[in-house]
Amino acid sequence: MTPTEPLPRPGGDGPPVPPLWQATFDADHLAQLFADLASAAEVLSVQGKADPRRYAAADPLTLDAAHRRLLDGDLVGVQVRYRYDGQEWTDTILRAAGGYRLVRCQVPAGQ
Repeated sequence: MTPTEPLPRPGGDGPPVPPLWQATFDADHLAQLFADLASAAEVLSVQGKADPRRYAAADPLTLDAAHRRLLDGDLVGVQVRYRYDGQEWTDTILRAAGGYRLVRCQVPAGQ
Protein backbone atom coordinates (compact mmCIF):
# COMPACT_ATOMS: atom_id res chain seq x y z
CA MET A 1 0.00 0.00 0.00
CA THR A 2 1.07 3.56 -0.61
CA PRO A 3 1.00 5.78 2.51
CA THR A 4 0.33 9.48 2.43
CA GLU A 5 1.59 12.11 4.84
CA PRO A 6 -0.78 13.65 7.43
CA LEU A 7 -2.77 16.39 5.75
CA PRO A 8 -3.44 19.76 7.40
CA ARG A 9 -7.06 20.71 8.03
CA PRO A 10 -8.49 23.40 5.75
CA GLY A 11 -8.30 26.74 7.53
CA GLY A 12 -5.94 25.25 10.12
CA ASP A 13 -8.76 24.24 12.49
CA GLY A 14 -8.42 20.96 14.34
CA PRO A 15 -5.80 18.23 14.26
CA PRO A 16 -4.24 17.11 10.98
CA VAL A 17 -5.94 14.38 8.98
CA PRO A 18 -4.15 11.07 9.75
CA PRO A 19 -2.11 9.28 7.06
CA LEU A 20 -3.99 7.16 4.54
CA TRP A 21 -2.85 3.99 2.78
CA GLN A 22 -4.23 3.10 -0.63
CA ALA A 23 -4.11 0.01 -2.81
CA THR A 24 -5.91 -1.51 -5.78
CA PHE A 25 -6.32 -5.24 -6.21
CA ASP A 26 -8.30 -8.09 -7.75
CA ALA A 27 -10.98 -10.42 -6.36
CA ASP A 28 -8.39 -12.92 -5.02
CA HIS A 29 -6.71 -10.21 -2.94
CA LEU A 30 -10.15 -8.99 -1.82
CA ALA A 31 -10.85 -12.48 -0.48
CA GLN A 32 -7.50 -12.42 1.35
CA LEU A 33 -8.29 -9.01 2.88
CA PHE A 34 -11.62 -10.24 4.24
CA ALA A 35 -9.99 -13.44 5.55
CA ASP A 36 -7.27 -11.41 7.28
CA LEU A 37 -9.85 -9.12 8.89
CA ALA A 38 -11.90 -12.11 10.08
CA SER A 39 -8.92 -13.93 11.58
CA ALA A 40 -6.67 -11.16 12.93
CA ALA A 41 -8.84 -8.16 13.78
CA GLU A 42 -11.62 -7.35 16.21
CA VAL A 43 -14.29 -6.11 13.81
CA LEU A 44 -16.29 -3.24 15.34
CA SER A 45 -18.65 -2.44 12.46
CA VAL A 46 -19.29 -3.19 8.79
CA GLN A 47 -21.44 -0.92 6.63
CA GLY A 48 -22.32 -1.15 2.96
CA LYS A 49 -23.14 1.43 0.33
CA ALA A 50 -25.35 0.30 -2.54
CA ASP A 51 -25.71 3.59 -4.41
CA PRO A 52 -22.96 6.20 -4.89
CA ARG A 53 -25.57 8.99 -4.66
CA ARG A 54 -26.84 7.94 -1.22
CA TYR A 55 -25.45 7.58 2.29
CA ALA A 56 -24.28 4.18 3.51
CA ALA A 57 -26.99 1.91 4.87
CA ALA A 58 -27.54 2.10 8.62
CA ASP A 59 -28.04 -1.67 8.85
CA PRO A 60 -24.83 -3.43 9.90
CA LEU A 61 -23.42 -6.27 7.80
CA THR A 62 -21.25 -9.26 8.56
CA LEU A 63 -17.86 -9.49 6.88
CA ASP A 64 -19.08 -12.47 4.84
CA ALA A 65 -22.20 -10.65 3.64
CA ALA A 66 -20.20 -7.52 2.75
CA HIS A 67 -17.66 -9.56 0.80
CA ARG A 68 -20.32 -11.51 -1.08
CA ARG A 69 -22.34 -8.38 -1.90
CA LEU A 70 -19.25 -6.56 -3.20
CA LEU A 71 -18.44 -9.52 -5.47
CA ASP A 72 -22.05 -9.74 -6.68
CA GLY A 73 -22.15 -6.01 -7.47
CA ASP A 74 -24.92 -5.32 -4.93
CA LEU A 75 -22.65 -2.81 -3.15
CA VAL A 76 -20.38 -0.13 -4.55
CA GLY A 77 -18.46 0.13 -1.29
CA VAL A 78 -17.95 -1.25 2.18
CA GLN A 79 -16.48 0.37 5.28
CA VAL A 80 -15.00 -1.86 7.98
CA ARG A 81 -13.99 -0.39 11.32
CA TYR A 82 -11.80 -2.68 13.40
CA ARG A 83 -9.20 -2.92 16.14
CA TYR A 84 -5.83 -4.43 15.37
CA ASP A 85 -2.72 -4.43 17.56
CA GLY A 86 -4.28 -1.97 20.01
CA GLN A 87 -5.23 0.61 17.34
CA GLU A 88 -8.51 1.32 15.57
CA TRP A 89 -8.56 1.38 11.78
CA THR A 90 -11.08 2.02 9.03
CA ASP A 91 -10.85 0.22 5.70
CA THR A 92 -13.00 1.61 2.90
CA ILE A 93 -13.26 -0.83 -0.01
CA LEU A 94 -14.71 0.43 -3.29
CA ARG A 95 -15.50 -1.30 -6.55
CA ALA A 96 -13.18 0.08 -9.22
CA ALA A 97 -12.55 -0.55 -12.90
CA GLY A 98 -11.03 -4.02 -13.11
CA GLY A 99 -10.99 -4.64 -9.36
CA TYR A 100 -11.23 -2.97 -5.98
CA ARG A 101 -9.70 0.05 -4.27
CA LEU A 102 -8.80 0.07 -0.59
CA VAL A 103 -8.31 3.22 1.48
CA ARG A 104 -7.05 2.49 5.01
CA CYS A 105 -6.93 5.07 7.78
CA GLN A 106 -5.90 4.80 11.41
CA VAL A 107 -8.64 6.24 13.61
CA PRO A 108 -7.23 8.94 15.92
CA ALA A 109 -7.48 8.07 19.63
CA GLY A 110 -10.80 9.07 21.15
CA GLN A 111 -12.86 9.07 17.95
